[in-house]
Amino acid sequence: MMDIKGFLKTIPEFDRLTEQQLEKIARIARVQSVKAGEPVDVQGQPADRFYILVSGRLAVVLTLDFGVVQQTYQIMTLGPGQLFAWSGLVGNPHYTAGSRALTDCAFLEFNVQELLNLFDQDPGLGYVMMRLVAQTIASRLRHLQLQLAQQYALRESTE
Repeated sequence: MMDIKGFLKTIPEFDRLTEQQLEKIARIARVQSVKAGEPVDVQGQPADRFYILVSGRLAVVLTLDFGVVQQTYQIMTLGPGQLFAWSGLVGNPHYTAGSRALTDCAFLEFNVQELLNLFDQDPGLGYVMMRLVAQTIASRLRHLQLQLAQQYALRESTE
């Protein structure tokens, strides 16, 4: 059986939590796994789960609808300790992107409503968790900005 508290302690920001707070989070976490190639969450589906990757590599994928055709793009790769499917925690009712396992993966799964209830009961815990989510969002935004800059740099150099 996995030591969920021990794993959580390896993630930056979680070291700010007390043993009791870590225990509260560990109590509502479920260890799940998928095989390489399988989806974990699907863009557009209800955002009722939140995940922390424990092992393996995961692709964040975005599907764009161009009217007559849909195109799916892999926008980033995640590794152990990274958060994903956080849409429901920030008020989005549906996942804004999806994820697919690049290798066999294990992850912690949380019910979003259970987490939000826990944050209401323990605002200090909620603060640390939402700070971690905000850092994740900022990091992903920076990653996407760099990707866009590279794309535009390529276009400008060929014109």
